[in-house]
Amino acid sequence: MGAVHRYSDPADQELAGFIAASFAYGRVASFQPIIDRVLAFLDEGGGPRAGIEGLDLAAAHDSLGDLVYRFNRGQDMLLLLLALQGVLQEHGSLEGAAQGESADQVMGSLVEALLSHAMKQGPLVGVQASTPQELPRGYRYWMTHPKSGSACKRLTMYLRWMIRPNTEGLDLGIWRQLKPAQLLIPVDTHVLRTARFLGLSKAKTGSWRVAEEITGWLRKMDPVDPVRYDFAIAHLGISGACKGKRDPEACPPCPLDKVCGAR
Repeated sequence: MGAVHRYSDPADQELAGFIAASFAYGRVASFQPIIDRVLAFLDEGGGPRAGIEGLDLAAAHDSLGDLVYRFNRGQDMLLLLLALQGVLQEHGSLEGAAQGESADQVMGSLVEALLSHAMKQGPLVGVQASTPQELPRGYRYWMTHPKSGSACKRLTMYLRWMIRPNTEGLDLGIWRQLKPAQLLIPVDTHVLRTARFLGLSKAKTGSWRVAEEITGWLRKMDPVDPVRYDFAIAHLGISGACKGKRDPEACPPCPLDKVCGAR
């Protein structure tokens, strides 16, 4: 998220945020250089917004065509830049494409727009797809849809960045469709494990239903801004402070020790 905060224009922030959220799986030390590389290329074109609107596809291929990160390849990145360009041309912004009265509707409409424009622009990067299922696997990995039952971790995180007010210097609060109360917690392995220890869920795998379940409990503590607890819960695992089981040294200092069910 730090890379996104270097931009002050909301038009740049929403695009940089989407790119950052797309690669935010795996270890931070692994995906951060990839995010920096993509944003550095766009900065050469004047920033995320200007770089995407005036995309030089040949230059993008030279700079990003050999990109490799876990499930994603350079072709996926080029396709995403073209799809983002198409969405900007049609809707004026990602916010303009992300319409709805609930988190699943907002995310679903954005994903559908990006899938549609990827199919239209695919031939420019050697992709022939008449249905979303024919798009490259890496690109489809980014486009999780709430209707599939997925927890949509990267998209719920992106929505949090866009909608929660910038009260702790983390989120941006630049979109207005939803209120923070309507957001869902981004569920990854760290959040899911801590949620089980705290009795917020018994699930062992993440899903949309589990995200709703955990958020429901958090909403009892703060109905206005339940996702405010996201960073605190996730950071226990990300930082390594939580060992995933009862630990005589790590557990006693933990502020959640008295309510934790880890054994």
